[in-house]
Amino acid sequence: GCGAAAHGSDSTPTHIAFAFGFGIATAVHMFSDVSGAHFNPAVSLALFVAQKISFVRCLLYWIMQILGGTVAPALWYLLNGEIPGTVSLREDHFATKVDAIQPWQGLLLEMLGTLMLVYLILAATNVHRDMNVGSYDVPLAVGICIFVIHLVLVPMTGCGINPIRGLMPNVIADEVHSYHWIYVVGPFIASILGGITYELIVATHYKPSEADSKKRLPSTG
Repeated sequence: GCGAAAHGSDSTPTHIAFAFGFGIATAVHMFSDVSGAHFNPAVSLALFVAQKISFVRCLLYWIMQILGGTVAPALWYLLNGEIPGTVSLREDHFATKVDAIQPWQGLLLEMLGTLMLVYLILAATNVHRDMNVGSYDVPLAVGICIFVIHLVLVPMTGCGINPIRGLMPNVIADEVHSYHWIYVVGPFIASILGGITYELIVATHYKPSEADSKKRLPSTG
């Protein structure tokens, strides 16, 4: 996804959306049974707020997400013959920018996009829902959700919806702008709101059954 975004004007919002959507769907399918496929600290926080994972597990996810979010862009720069910390990024490099809108509008858009993703993941991993979920269903649902969000937000904010992905590539390149706070604050606010409101409004409609105790929660993030 970041690779597609880094091509700047050579990539359309559709190309970027497809790259992120199918990339995340593939990664979720590969790692959901191993680690829960937590790639987004905002999603991990939402699952903690919704009492799906412990604080310690959430903290460990954050540590590894920061590590991965630092190594990945650094590796990308090196593979492209650029030196992290000295490269001068194009304005649209990695597609984290606010263009032609106000920062508060960008903040709300990032919140709405993250909230949509958080609700989808909480719903898809709700063991109390009466549905037959196959091994491909959750990764596909997450991938389609991310595709749709990027298709809408890329032209406006670049579509962060992930605090690490929205910030670390620019930190590595020493190109952090005054508006980059929206890519951290927006998703984290949305994750807290999503975790609380889903449990209070949506999850209460599903009553636990005897079969629930035999189900394992796939804490995909």
